[in-house]
Amino acid sequence: MQTKKIHTLIVGMGLAGVNYALQLHRNKREFLLFQNKKKVNASQNAAGILNPTILKRYTIAWQGTSFLQFAIDWYKKLELDWNIQLYFPFPIFRFFANDAEHNHWSVSAQSDILKPYLNADIFWDIPKGIQRNSGYGRVHKVGKLDIQLFLNTFEEKFSKASIRNEEFDYSALNITENGVVYNGISADHIVFCEGHRFNENPWFKVLPLIGSKGEYLEVKIPGLNPQIIYKGGHFIAPLYEDVFWVGATFNPKDKKNEPTKKGKDELVKKLENLIKLPYQILNHKIGIRPTVIDRRPILGTHPEFKRLHIFNGLGTRGGMMAPLLATQLYDWINKGKELSKEIDIHRFESYFCNPIV
Repeated sequence: MQTKKIHTLIVGMGLAGVNYALQLHRNKREFLLFQNKKKVNASQNAAGILNPTILKRYTIAWQGTSFLQFAIDWYKKLELDWNIQLYFPFPIFRFFANDAEHNHWSVSAQSDILKPYLNADIFWDIPKGIQRNSGYGRVHKVGKLDIQLFLNTFEEKFSKASIRNEEFDYSALNITENGVVYNGISADHIVFCEGHRFNENPWFKVLPLIGSKGEYLEVKIPGLNPQIIYKGGHFIAPLYEDVFWVGATFNPKDKKNEPTKKGKDELVKKLENLIKLPYQILNHKIGIRPTVIDRRPILGTHPEFKRLHIFNGLGTRGGMMAPLLATQLYDWINKGKELSKEIDIHRFESYFCNPIV
């Protein structure tokens, strides 16, 4: 029986998998993507904030400027193709806890790396519903991606021919010299974009992806301006109508797929320290971010099986990083353009020296 031949199988329908699928589609390459709707991925629980600044330490995230500009251009092109709005250029208002923070902000805003994003002024026109009165700083040229709309629209566009809602069976994958075969489907390549579930993957589970659990709330806050991203302890980002995303906590040790009272208490405390409006908690959820020990993504090809590839480790900035990284991975696999050493899987090649069990 002759098998159907396509270019790439993709495992995982989070931000990594979807952006790589779109990269293939743009280059007229056929793909088949596997998702398991019974297992929620971290992308579905992310706020979607596209922000290259680290407001706790007042610096720029690794290659943040390049990632941000590429992502905005990428999503705007998709908006034209799909006739919807995905990216919203909302400013971040960073509220100060006391007057002592003003000087730190003003000095940081004058630095070469932060000047494009941080307004050096201190603002005192406190928005409605905010109870802090020590002023705030504004971060501009940033915004928010509607991740759920992005993922849903992708599924709507490609579900009939290119998406399978089923658990991927690793034991059914046959690796050949010229590609892979999976349940009668032959492909030139397979790309694993599984997030924190990489540890179920028999070929890549040796990699040092540790994962970090983040808890967040979906909160209805009538009267709070929905065109601002608020930062005061945690982020408060608009989702829809009067509903906001509040989060997130950070716990690299707890991998249980359930929220905790400790996490909720922390989120509520930070929320009430910032706002003075009545609110209603609609949901308390978690996401396990795929993080790496050196805080860099992992992309590239298995050292032994040259048709097996990985796209993982995007951490907390998947919405901002995924478009450019998907392009770089595509160029590596299809054009032989070298990946940066900072993201290339070969920096962990020694991990593959031990037998995989």
